[in-house]
Amino acid sequence: MPLLILLAGVELGVSFFGVLLPQIQQEFRISASAVALSFSVYHGIRLFVNVPAGRWIARSSLPIALGLGGAIMATGAAIAGIAPAYAVVLLGRVVMGTGSAVFFITSQLWISKVATPDNKPLLFSYNQIAGLIGAAVGPVIGGAVAGLLSWRYALGISVITGTIALAAGRRMAGPIRGRMGDASEPRPAAAGALALSAVLGPGVIMMALFFFHAGMLSMLFPLFSAQKIGLGPAAIGALLTLGTIWRFGAALVGGRLAAWLGTRQVVIASLALMAASVLTFHLVGSLGTLVVAVTLMSWANVGGSLVVALVTDVVPEAHWGTALGLNRSMADVGAVVAPILVGHMIDRQGFGAAITLVAACLAGAAVLAAAFTTSRRLNAAPT
Repeated sequence: MPLLILLAGVELGVSFFGVLLPQIQQEFRISASAVALSFSVYHGIRLFVNVPAGRWIARSSLPIALGLGGAIMATGAAIAGIAPAYAVVLLGRVVMGTGSAVFFITSQLWISKVATPDNKPLLFSYNQIAGLIGAAVGPVIGGAVAGLLSWRYALGISVITGTIALAAGRRMAGPIRGRMGDASEPRPAAAGALALSAVLGPGVIMMALFFFHAGMLSMLFPLFSAQKIGLGPAAIGALLTLGTIWRFGAALVGGRLAAWLGTRQVVIASLALMAASVLTFHLVGSLGTLVVAVTLMSWANVGGSLVVALVTDVVPEAHWGTALGLNRSMADVGAVVAPILVGHMIDRQGFGAAITLVAACLAGAAVLAAAFTTSRRLNAAPT
């Protein structure tokens, strides 16, 4: 529970950045493609950090790793908030991305260590709900602060939540395996080389999910709402919060469905539903239809909380740190590419083409995931 509360707070501090994009774009007089770089560099640095961070975290004190991640995120937010030029904003986002890699991989490894095969999907749905609580509150608070003051003051929220994570990490006890497993279980021994097939399918799924979040929710949706519907930061934040509230229910439903039907089946079906829901934005022309599209898109995301459970189901525990790092790296590939590609598409061909692009990527990922993802536990390949 302390971990879930802390996760909700940190997610609050990183979830509202998309609401700030219209103000940042206006202040620095940059294009949609340029402002998209603030997301691409955030995720791009994690391509280099995720795997070494995962290896280090697996051998380290998890509370210390949580606190370090929070401290780095707070530092990056402070740099971006006082930036005199857009290049310094990008530097701050790089630092924030480094901290988020450390924090979120640590939280995933923590839950994986205390979970059992039977309750793992449900625990990761709780993990998703904790993140959604932060994601629900973050855009409202961040949008309100940006609307009343400016986007610079809004980043102060990230400084506060990162500092709280630093303080909490110094006080929390590490995961207790005996709470849900066997306290006498020995530390996992080396298990040979990690099989690529164990991480390829889940990596494709995470790549698609991060493409969706970075390209649709954080990039396309705020700009579309501002330019096509005429909404301000506070209203955009409120709509993102509405979508997050719906995802509370989707996360719970996903956890239950996984227990009945299997994690793999739920995750792949979710990608296909998300692709169909994104296409409904072609029909949006008013605030009412925008609310309907957000609702459909949110409920389609029933499998978003289960991918990490899928990884640790098939990978031996000795390789969890590396596997989770690789999974986050593949996810960050999608998050790096999505804002640049979607921003370029908006600049060149408009919002309609960008919407179709996001839907096509999700549908393609569903096909690839069905081909590459297994639900069978894979032993490590010989060294």
